Amino acid sequence: MNRRSVAAFLGVILLSCVGGVSAEAGTSPALSPAAVREPSFLSAALHDSAQGSKDLLGLPVNPSMVRREIRRLAERLRPEVSRAVDEGQVVDAFRRVLLDEEGFVYDKSPSDPGNYLLETVLARKKGNCLGLSMLYLSLADRLGVPFRGVYVPSHCFVRYEGKTIRRNVEFAKDGASWEDDRYRRVFGVDPARPYLRSLTSAEMLGVFLKTLGAGYSRKGREEDALRLYDEAGRLYPGLPDVHYNAGVSLQKLGRNDEAIAKYRRALALDPEMAAARDNLGILLAGKGRYEEAIAEARRAVKLEPWNAATRGNLAAAYCGCGRLDEGIREYRAAVEIDPGNRRVRSGLERAYISRGSRREALPP
Repeated sequence: MNRRSVAAFLGVILLSCVGGVSAEAGTSPALSPAAVREPSFLSAALHDSAQGSKDLLGLPVNPSMVRREIRRLAERLRPEVSRAVDEGQVVDAFRRVLLDEEGFVYDKSPSDPGNYLLETVLARKKGNCLGLSMLYLSLADRLGVPFRGVYVPSHCFVRYEGKTIRRNVEFAKDGASWEDDRYRRVFGVDPARPYLRSLTSAEMLGVFLKTLGAGYSRKGREEDALRLYDEAGRLYPGLPDVHYNAGVSLQKLGRNDEAIAKYRRALALDPEMAAARDNLGILLAGKGRYEEAIAEARRAVKLEPWNAATRGNLAAAYCGCGRLDEGIREYRAAVEIDPGNRRVRSGLERAYISRGSRREALPP
């Protein structure tokens, strides 16, 4: 669906949606009377999503139209949830109605804002892990169903936290149930890292704003991104990505001392965040603090030994302080990992020339 047809959907189709929110809780083990009010989670998400749609996609959005579609979907779910005789059937009802009958599908692309902004997720019936999680949580908040958001590095999903069951819903696998141990294996999350717990509504909004800020950063709107990261950090101060992303924007703006502080904050929360160590090492090397830079870069390489760019940054730090043999060793290792990486090949050639080994620097 192109931009014009998405705009048409938002402006016309949603206007035809009907249905109000009943005050009846029904007999479901999950449904609660909280549905009679406008949930704060939905209100906050719609406000920020609408602004993001305008700024990042150029789509004029009336949040009341989106509310109508959310109400329509909630009214589709309400009788199914009310008829559920146990909590497992509540989880199954959400999957059946939203993924099977309504046809919402997973798209893994994190760089397309349309995959996580509620307006386009509803219009295209397609979203990434965050977009589909926000859809589930918006409906669960309206219906009083105990779904919670969960975050692991670069991925999120929802978890049903009921009285009798606790079940994860993995959208990348058509809503299948994954055990926590599978997430630990796939995303390299050991118990000491600050992930894989059920989040409050405020914390999940923090995850959403962190991602929205990254969308602004990709557009070069770093000040807007920083504003969103500040709000995300207020809602979810324990999320390492908030501080890491803020560090990236500050680094782009040349505010390197502030960026260093943000990377250190991210690492205080998650010492195994390799990207934060890598960027911190680059900034420390730029200040001539080579021993500190090398220490950070070596830890980043240990965490991600397959990453040629990270190994190249370690090599550059070695060469910057005159440790050319060690730099050449790391550049050679980086070239072996990624022979087509022009930056590391160029760095290796410069290191050979600096050592006076020009013949070795020439291509065979």
